Amino acid sequence: MACLPIIERELRVALRKRRPTRSRLKVAAAAAGGAMLFLLLGGPTGSRNLGRELDELLCMAGLYFVVRAPRLTAGVLAEERRNQTLGLLFLSGLGAGEVFASKFLSAALVAFTDLLALFPMLALPFLIGGVSFELFLATIFGLPALMLFALAVSLLGSVLTQDDGTAVVLAMVVGAGLCVLMPAIYLAQTHFSPGAAPSLWWLRLSPAYGPHLVWDGLRSGFGVEAVREFWLNLGVTFVWSALCLGAASTALKLLWRDREEKRGSAGWLGRWHNLIHGTAQERRRLGRVWLEVNPFVWLAGRDRQPATLAWGTLGGGVLLWLVCWAAWPVQWPSVPNFFLTATLLNSALGWMICQAAARSIAEPRRDGIYELLLTTPLRPSDVVWGQLEALRWHFHPLLRVVLGLEVVMLLAGLVVRGWSGPALAVYFTLWASLLFWTWSLGRRRQRVLHVMWISLNCGRPAHAVWRSLGLNSWSWIWILFNLNNVKGGFSRFPAFPTGSLVEVALMSGGALILLLVVLIKRKGFWDGANHWERRLTLEFREIVREPLPDPTDPRFKKWDVRERFPWGWEMVQHQLYERLSRGQSR
Repeated sequence: MACLPIIERELRVALRKRRPTRSRLKVAAAAAGGAMLFLLLGGPTGSRNLGRELDELLCMAGLYFVVRAPRLTAGVLAEERRNQTLGLLFLSGLGAGEVFASKFLSAALVAFTDLLALFPMLALPFLIGGVSFELFLATIFGLPALMLFALAVSLLGSVLTQDDGTAVVLAMVVGAGLCVLMPAIYLAQTHFSPGAAPSLWWLRLSPAYGPHLVWDGLRSGFGVEAVREFWLNLGVTFVWSALCLGAASTALKLLWRDREEKRGSAGWLGRWHNLIHGTAQERRRLGRVWLEVNPFVWLAGRDRQPATLAWGTLGGGVLLWLVCWAAWPVQWPSVPNFFLTATLLNSALGWMICQAAARSIAEPRRDGIYELLLTTPLRPSDVVWGQLEALRWHFHPLLRVVLGLEVVMLLAGLVVRGWSGPALAVYFTLWASLLFWTWSLGRRRQRVLHVMWISLNCGRPAHAVWRSLGLNSWSWIWILFNLNNVKGGFSRFPAFPTGSLVEVALMSGGALILLLVVLIKRKGFWDGANHWERRLTLEFREIVREPLPDPTDPRFKKWDVRERFPWGWEMVQHQLYERLSRGQSR
């Protein structure tokens, strides 16, 4: 077979970078040792649920390997696209099916290796009792099916992006969306339309329904037989996997050609490219504004793909909100729902702005463009300033639209329920905080500059955004609080805000503390932004001359992202010598 050399190459790379043999031995030893220790500790108690508890622990380990699969396999095609070697594979005589099959099989061998090491221990709970034969079969068939689904969405994300980290994030979003969206619709119908029984197909269409049944021990629920439900859901999961693999294979055939060929193409492909990346007229308009002032603004802002993605996300969210409003016209418009919608919009926009900043500064670093540009009169300060102005050009119109939508939600919240004076005070205080958050997204230079610093050092945009932002704890606490308010359905008269003395005191104290922090740290905020801008400007040339770290480099785990990537003392000595030489030449 023509694809066998590619499979051999991928496995050699995996053996060199990930060392799957050692990982497989560790997994097998940990599973065997942990199972024996569990049985020794639980045996004297004489518990009848010992086998069931052991089965749950082993299933948790298997689910961990499934969740980890995108990190191992999402970059197999993204790396080829980034290095522009995908076209070479096609030009060598290989067909699209052979390239995709080789990548799929090599990724499957890497992803399944740890799960296969765990598989012999899955029979132990059945042998010692406490696990039925149906549950044993469901476990050994369900985990590989779920791994195949994770592998399919990983390959789809890898085809659609050129960055490994972005491919992982996209795979996680697609997989979580398919797993969560259908049960969410089922629960929404249960809460908002209690008189009508929701269709079980909303649960069956979710790949997470089968693992839920296994975790529940295949107990009968919803008035149906759980074993039959599991095998039905297993078939649906295989269908989802086949659809994702088919979509990835089709996208691979369409995306392997060079970008310039796409740009010059006519018909629907050219119109689609113009819709996503912008038209020539828009690039000329951007050039008339910035080419004489700072040409790097034109270079960084000529591709409007980040803004298109943000507009698409906003449009999809608004469309989904309107569909739910049409389905539940009485229950859906409510104060907690408005708070929740505004928080999710702001969180998503903050992530997308930082992702656009990280990607725009990392891609020229990976392609070696900076080394060429810095031989021209263009200065590093022009590059940093140009990146910030390009972000402003892309996202400020979108932020103004989001501010308008949130003002509309603020006014709508005044209509959907009755209000007292103290409750209105709490309500306006919360909305003032949300509107200030939206306004600050386009002006928080410190956070954006820090993301750009990390991305320039490592060349991995998704990693840079995650290390800088992570999970914003207070926003998630606020989201969970609003979800708790609506767990029984979006009531027109929710409990919050009631205007109680406790709420007024908390809101007043919180607003006062926030105002004091803003006033006290206003100078410190701008100093922090100027600090990162100075560091980027002064150390830009040194960073772009360093080699790009490999994504599997173990130094990533201990890297303090406020400092340079820890290359070692020899690199530091070389950089000190360069700084001294530049100082003497001046």
